Amino acid sequence: MPFVLYAARAFPLLKQGYSLIRKWNALPDTERAAVQDQGRRAVAAIIAVKTAATAARSAEDPPSSWEEALEAVRNPDPAAEMAVAIVEYLQGVPEATRGTIAAAVGAHGKDDANFERALAGAQRDGYIHRSGVDFRGIKWDTTEWADRQVLDTPRVRELEERIVGFLTDFGLASLDHISGRLGLEDDAPELRAALERAIVDESLHWYGNGIYGLPLGRLLDFRPKLDIWAETKPPASEKDLGDAIDELDTAIRSLAAAMKATGIHRRTPAGEVHPTDESGDEPYEDLRRLGELRDSGVLTEGEYAAKKSELLARI
Repeated sequence: MPFVLYAARAFPLLKQGYSLIRKWNALPDTERAAVQDQGRRAVAAIIAVKTAATAARSAEDPPSSWEEALEAVRNPDPAAEMAVAIVEYLQGVPEATRGTIAAAVGAHGKDDANFERALAGAQRDGYIHRSGVDFRGIKWDTTEWADRQVLDTPRVRELEERIVGFLTDFGLASLDHISGRLGLEDDAPELRAALERAIVDESLHWYGNGIYGLPLGRLLDFRPKLDIWAETKPPASEKDLGDAIDELDTAIRSLAAAMKATGIHRRTPAGEVHPTDESGDEPYEDLRRLGELRDSGVLTEGEYAAKKSELLARI
């Protein structure tokens, strides 16, 4: 699917959609309910385009139904299982080389095909990164979103509650589903911090291959309110992709018009900082940039940890 040909149109629409969904989420219950249909339509349209983008850059096909998603977590393929094992291993050591990690997780050498997929999957899901190099080779470590040093702020706790509530309704979801419902980018620091809190609290589980869900014991007899996997599977053809982007455009316009017509577009009490204002997001954006500087080698691990502590004190 040549998603790259549509990116120039899709990504600005997604950014616009994220902003609008955040405003919709921030409304009081009665006001949000007044534009519920338009809000849900916009969320579904965002997720449909996001899953197309994810499918285009991933070698793994996402589940196309609840049954497929459940099967993927009940009987994970070796790479997904190994990805989780890699993250768990790196959480217990300062850092490690490819060969050391491969031996620790039972791979058949560092060039094992499943190990290659597992390493790529854990990195793609945002939980490991290359941390340096020595005479033994490239070293890997967990990212700040898997170091089990959870953020405890009102905003992060609020997002954690929303994520857990979402999964309580649907059982299993991809990062695209979760971020689309919240109106946040996949790598938004507050979203990743909320996911980490929920995982550490054991309210949900990361199953690899971008799948999050309730603990397995709760899924065995679970019936979701809606099969969100079937509703948002990637477009099957180039025409379907174009139609999905058209629907995203229309859904965003519809929600914006409905919010404006009912007089609730971005209403904020005097003196209150809106939860999606740039000023409120600034520390999280600084955390994102700080991680990028660490990953690119500009900052050492020690410098990164010191600056991270300073930023966390501001949140």
